[in-house]
Amino acid sequence: MDEDLPFELRKNHKYDAIWHWKKNGLKEDEETILEIYEGYIRASNCELCGNPFKSSRDRQMDHCHVTGKFRNIVCKNCNNRKSDKKINSNTSERYIYKVKDKRYKQGFFYQIRIYRNGKWILDKSTQTLQEAIEVRDKFLEENSDLFT
Repeated sequence: MDEDLPFELRKNHKYDAIWHWKKNGLKEDEETILEIYEGYIRASNCELCGNPFKSSRDRQMDHCHVTGKFRNIVCKNCNNRKSDKKINSNTSERYIYKVKDKRYKQGFFYQIRIYRNGKWILDKSTQTLQEAIEVRDKFLEENSDLFT
């Protein structure tokens, strides 16, 4: 085991970790990913709460799920508290939900809902999924500072 590392690394750890990060949406160039990995394997404390990692499984690479950009090396608790962690949508489109409503000719509408810092910062309805995607994407582009 390398003396500088807080946890022992299993065989193929580097390949597996980087593959997993990319599969889950990390979008950085190869050089940056290698720098992130080097910082990741040497990290012994969460960059957000400062607590020491309980195990190698407690240590996680945090990235923005909208932009794919790296943010921090964090503990599992801090990573799970991030509000953009999951899509949680019945349309497979982040922040867009299909809502049944008989008042609409087609029997439903699409709702775009984004929650940050204890309040709804976007809550709009559209009749088509394409409209909802356009509204969401425009909002994300205009408010990119909220998602990094």
